[in-house]
Amino acid sequence: MFTLFKKELDYYLNNAVGYIVVILFAVFVNFLYVKDIFLNGSVSMKSFFGIIPWLFLIFIPAITMRAFSEEKRLNTIELLLTLPVSEAQIVIAKFFTYIVLVMLALLLTFSLPASFYYLAHIYLPEVIVGYAGAVLMGASFIAIAMYFSTLTKNQIVSFLSSLLVLFVLLGISSDLLSTLLPKFIQDMLVYFSPIYHFQNFAKGIVDLRSVYYFVSIAVLFLFLTVVNLEKRD
Repeated sequence: MFTLFKKELDYYLNNAVGYIVVILFAVFVNFLYVKDIFLNGSVSMKSFFGIIPWLFLIFIPAITMRAFSEEKRLNTIELLLTLPVSEAQIVIAKFFTYIVLVMLALLLTFSLPASFYYLAHIYLPEVIVGYAGAVLMGASFIAIAMYFSTLTKNQIVSFLSSLLVLFVLLGISSDLLSTLLPKFIQDMLVYFSPIYHFQNFAKGIVDLRSVYYFVSIAVLFLFLTVVNLEKRD
């Protein structure tokens, strides 16, 4: 399994596209955060973490769309499944590859919060909790996107399918719902929104219910991904 993980990671680390996507994510987060600082005239990590879910919406489907769809298109999926590893190990190896990419992308954004720790004396442990929450949220997004990658041979279809589902999940907590749905329904649906649970981490609060939410989403869609692969036997 480690060999497969290393092979997948090497593909991105030895590929200009992988670097471009990761760097673009960091550039956009830093740019949008700095822009908000100049507009508001104050340093607040709330705006920083508020940007991340919406950039994940594009970034994660972009890096995961080839996870299995490309294997199907190139007809290498059968070869992959004949390796002396289980379907679950294949899925986990790919999953952790994308986790590493997300962590690298987030690491590139850490320079600004670290700088403001010295300049504006922001509370660094709170920032670290926020980053931990971002990794958990990223893990759940990755699992969802990987599942949709098993459903098609077309990377664009995989990308758009996962993007649409993630957009709906993020949109559950948006103000738009208040005009479309009764309040009691909106109050129930908001608990299924990643943004609702990520807000706890953004405030520096480790809420076990939010941890359970992200872990459950990840486990559920990784399981569904494994089931889809096993159907080929």
